[in-house]
Amino acid sequence: MMNNPIRDNAPATGALPGRRPRQERSRQRVENILAIALQLMVEHGAEALAMREIARRAEVQISSIYQYFPSKSAIIRELAQRDLARVRQLLHDAVDTLLAGPRTPPIVTAVDQLVDAYFAHYRDQPEALAVWAGAQSDPSLRELDQDDTRSTAEFLVAPLLRLLGRPAWDGVHALSLLVSEVTGAAARLALSLESPLREQLIAQHKAMLVAALESHKARVKAS
Repeated sequence: MMNNPIRDNAPATGALPGRRPRQERSRQRVENILAIALQLMVEHGAEALAMREIARRAEVQISSIYQYFPSKSAIIRELAQRDLARVRQLLHDAVDTLLAGPRTPPIVTAVDQLVDAYFAHYRDQPEALAVWAGAQSDPSLRELDQDDTRSTAEFLVAPLLRLLGRPAWDGVHALSLLVSEVTGAAARLALSLESPLREQLIAQHKAMLVAALESHKARVKAS
């Protein structure tokens, strides 16, 4: 599945690699550029994204785009960072809801709800899926996914300890990294498939996670 999880999913315009938009008019121009780029990615894929076409649709000079985004990769990076912030917020909210009560839910319930929430974000939003695919296709952006995996793993440590009934455990970080990485990989694969194979793959992924977590929990009880 990106540094400490962000709970504020406001647009991260402060992270723009080019000139920062300081006036409302400039901010609106940047948002328009990003919206058009996103639509083009949905329509044609990230590989076909062209700065000239963005400028044409935005009805601005191409130099106006380069003021804020020095390359196509910079646009995709900004869109990817925004989407990853939304996913982090989604996971925070899902975990907060799941663990809100005094009783720890069964592992199977936790896996069902968290995997479904993560998968649904990309399944139901073509914009999010287009951005994800674009970031994956650009070698210079792949570290975003690696950073996200590490960040998600850090966030999942505390929920996993609660689900496993452990106050602490040296191996929880490795387990958390594995859960984060394989869930992202399973979602990518599932989204490339048609039904019913897509749903079968997600069900198998959930079953493997449940089996692994239940095995760890059983070892705690036995020790």
